[in-house]
Amino acid sequence: MKKRVLWIVADLIIAALAILAIWAANYKIPQKGIKEVKFPQIGAERGFGQDALLEEPETQSDSLMRTHVVLDTQDWHEKFADKFTDTIYAAEDSYTSPNLSIQLSYSHYDTGILDRLSSEKHIKYGTQVSYVLADIYVGDITCLQTAFAQGTYGVGYSEKLSDMSGEMKAVLAVNGDSYSNNHHKDNGTIIRNGVIYRSSQTDAETCVLNWDGTMDIYSPDQIDLQHLIDRGAYQSWIFGPSLLDENGKAKESFLTWSYIKQSHPRTAIGYYEPGHYCLLLVDGRQKSSRGMFPEEMAKVFEDLGCRAAYNLDGGHCSFMTFEDRMANHPYKPEHEVADGIFITEGLQWED
Repeated sequence: MKKRVLWIVADLIIAALAILAIWAANYKIPQKGIKEVKFPQIGAERGFGQDALLEEPETQSDSLMRTHVVLDTQDWHEKFADKFTDTIYAAEDSYTSPNLSIQLSYSHYDTGILDRLSSEKHIKYGTQVSYVLADIYVGDITCLQTAFAQGTYGVGYSEKLSDMSGEMKAVLAVNGDSYSNNHHKDNGTIIRNGVIYRSSQTDAETCVLNWDGTMDIYSPDQIDLQHLIDRGAYQSWIFGPSLLDENGKAKESFLTWSYIKQSHPRTAIGYYEPGHYCLLLVDGRQKSSRGMFPEEMAKVFEDLGCRAAYNLDGGHCSFMTFEDRMANHPYKPEHEVADGIFITEGLQWED
């Protein structure tokens, strides 16, 4: 009898190791990837403007499709002239320049609500919530850029956001959507900096930031690649859910799986109007902040007056940097992420 039990235990250990090995091979060990396309240095004489196509440097592969660059007809530098400054002013929680205006604000409150979902495992974190909000104005859409870890699109590539932020010379950075996650059928359509890396089906909502600064949320049955190309999609994220309805009101039901409906550390992007955005970072899984439910985060964006808002990857990946420091209070040391969103000074235009 004792020998039989030992054999059963050995079989279970072997099976667990086999599953772990398969998981690591499929999702943790870097697969053959595609080097991301960097922004070119394009001057006005090369036609970067309304309805133009973003040209790639001759040194890059020409195998990836691009979207139409359909820019806003209004100059955001003039539109938000009172937000920008002639020179750079940097303080502990703010940054202004001729191209950017970033203001951080911190909030802490008691929700009075325990998370009794997930077999009540989150009750121990209590009812407190803390978050940091970055209010962002940009003079040009290229001030909001994305990047893949290790400069590579593919499965198994990861890097610390703080390192990526330094490489991007970003003023502010947050984690992205972990585009290579396996929670969505075929993992959806991925467009970054106007370059199309993947066009697949999905069972999740897709958030698209367009070259003209507008933001669209698409349900799974609305995604059409040619429409995105013609519309001028600039960035796309596949995680979700979306948080506001078409009237900017907080949703009460969400297109996502049950795990995401629990309280977690969270990262989300909000949209006010072309050139004006916000990034929300909610701390979680600690007594000082249990994290947020989707409906709580949706109410924050409604109260802010956003017209659209979208949940990105969260949990251990939720992380924000501001200049050279950590801006939030994660429950664990910095975790490597697959991709990020970076607020920069934008493209350096050639004369």
